Amino acid sequence: MHHVIVDYSANLKDFEPKLLLLKINTALVETGYCEALDIKSRAHMDDVFVIGLGAEQQAYVHVKVYLLSGRDQQQKQEIGENVLKILLSYSALQQQDFPVQSCVELIEMPKLDYFKHVIKPQF
Repeated sequence: MHHVIVDYSANLKDFEPKLLLLKINTALVETGYCEALDIKSRAHMDDVFVIGLGAEQQAYVHVKVYLLSGRDQQQKQEIGENVLKILLSYSALQQQDFPVQSCVELIEMPKLDYFKHVIKPQF
């Protein structure tokens, strides 16, 4: 029941969002707080964006991690730090010609407000 949404600026060169999503999913599973099949991740490229007043070329990657409620602050801190480590070590972001702002935002979803059912094949 975890969702990962990666928003990134279109000016990133040689950026492979699917590879980053796989790295983030792996990091979440490795914390022991997330099951692999419960993670749904996707990425969106932002064609139109402005950082600051637009005077300096920069880029960004903003990761939103939606978690079901019930984790304590230490667990959330560990999850956020692990995802940020993935961003900081991702070589495509290290090889840009301009600064890349890398952010992780954890968003808690109340368990009572989240509904899910897996529809399985009928044949």
